[in-house]
Amino acid sequence: MAIETANAAGIAPEQIVEEVLAALRVPDVTRAFELADAALRKGIQHPALFNARAIWFEQQGRYREALVDFECTRAYLPRDPALLNSVGFCLLNLSRARDAVGAFDGAIAAAPDFARAHYGRGQALRTLGKFEEARHALQRSVAIDTDDMDALASLASIAARLGNFPEARSCAERVLKRDPRQPGANITLAMAELAQGDNAAAEHRLRAFIDDPQIGGDARTTVLGLYAEALDKQDRGPEAFAIHAALNQEIRARHAPQFNGVRAIDNALGLSAYFEKTEPWHTRPGPTPERDAPACHVFLLGFMRSGTTLLEAVLAGHPQTVALDERDCLRQAAQVFLGSGAGLDQLARLDNAERTHWRNVYWQSIGNQGLSVAGKVFVDKLPFNSLKLPLIAKLFPDAKILFAIRDPRDVVLSAFRQRFEINTDNFEFLRLDDCARYYATIMRLVTLYREKLPLDLHEHRYEDLVADFDTSVRAVCAFIGIDWNDSMRNFAAAPRSVDARSASAPQIRRGLYSGAGQWRRYRDELAPILPILEPWIARFGYPTE
Repeated sequence: MAIETANAAGIAPEQIVEEVLAALRVPDVTRAFELADAALRKGIQHPALFNARAIWFEQQGRYREALVDFECTRAYLPRDPALLNSVGFCLLNLSRARDAVGAFDGAIAAAPDFARAHYGRGQALRTLGKFEEARHALQRSVAIDTDDMDALASLASIAARLGNFPEARSCAERVLKRDPRQPGANITLAMAELAQGDNAAAEHRLRAFIDDPQIGGDARTTVLGLYAEALDKQDRGPEAFAIHAALNQEIRARHAPQFNGVRAIDNALGLSAYFEKTEPWHTRPGPTPERDAPACHVFLLGFMRSGTTLLEAVLAGHPQTVALDERDCLRQAAQVFLGSGAGLDQLARLDNAERTHWRNVYWQSIGNQGLSVAGKVFVDKLPFNSLKLPLIAKLFPDAKILFAIRDPRDVVLSAFRQRFEINTDNFEFLRLDDCARYYATIMRLVTLYREKLPLDLHEHRYEDLVADFDTSVRAVCAFIGIDWNDSMRNFAAAPRSVDARSASAPQIRRGLYSGAGQWRRYRDELAPILPILEPWIARFGYPTE
């Protein structure tokens, strides 16, 4: 391998590379990093130097910097399976699971029996919610390397996520016989203990891993999140809240660079500013319905943690409905029309030919999800499509809007405490005051939309569903034009549409329960944000205490 130098007078490049490789063999990663970093800064370029520095960055949890150096190494070694595997894990730790699958696929193409690449692919697919594909990848890893306890632990985790706790325990206990400290298996058993009410045991199990320097990235996020849940279930709210706040701060610091100052709340504020000034939009007949159109098109909207997933699961149990869980099929149109005042002006003037084009883009995206909606009641559930109501009003003027409402204090507390895959919307949840402001901004925007847009909208209150299931669901059925069906009561047994990655999925499998009033156990912690939420608490008719 040729060594490239720039202004490297007086340096013996080959000797430095040998010293770096020798340090990695010991292994003394810190020494390798110091040598490699000094050489790279002096202009010496060699894949071993980039690779050594990347390995150190990766061990420090500095995945963005590690990825840059791994990609520099990749320029020299584009098909090296170990390198592609390292790139995959960096991408995975940066919440870029789709890109990670591509890197792991490259590693497997170069080395089909590379067990660790199959394991990484399984982890990435699991993150994407593709659990059957993830299972196959992880089983392949175990078949190649029967000592791959990480893959077996991940199989246990998938079983726990799907509510199959006997299988989860069986897999996890197999791992722990070999390695009692294996993090993944312990995390899975803690999940099982929490699900079965053994909260003190889960707390004890997880505490042993909180300060473990070997636990980083997503694993640390999971450990701390579950630990806080164990504390919460033992009515130790202030302790649990402190864990959530510290964890969110870590996650925020990790992900802030990828957004480069771009904030979802700024987009919502821009939309509000536009609709405060615009004249009301008037109803115009929609284009001729598509041949395979649904009998009724329903958008299920709201704010995250407002009960949208529960209502979707209930409706999905009806034989006349088809539901889609949190796939953004309006993304392309939103990029064109909702990013500026000029785009919104264009949307307001959209003619039938253009409307037909964008409707077709939407329905093509629905088709790509493998759904057949012809003649059915189609429920498109994505809470933050609330921001896209101008698109919905213009492209689908006959659509029904179900808007989910829940006590704002419970909504914000729950969003702050949940661990979501980070995107621009969910990034706003990582600080309590940001989360409250974003909630208030979205509610203000939806209020403006209701004043300015022709919308057929029904408010659905989470607390009403819990208090009187039949009456609440019958009202929804009447709004969307279907008859009551007893199968909707069985939503917990067969949540057909609910993505297993959803934070609400485990709760839905447990059946109907009341999550109302959780905020009362966190009065002191929520006190600073109550002035932000009070207008909406009053508007929606919730008691102050």
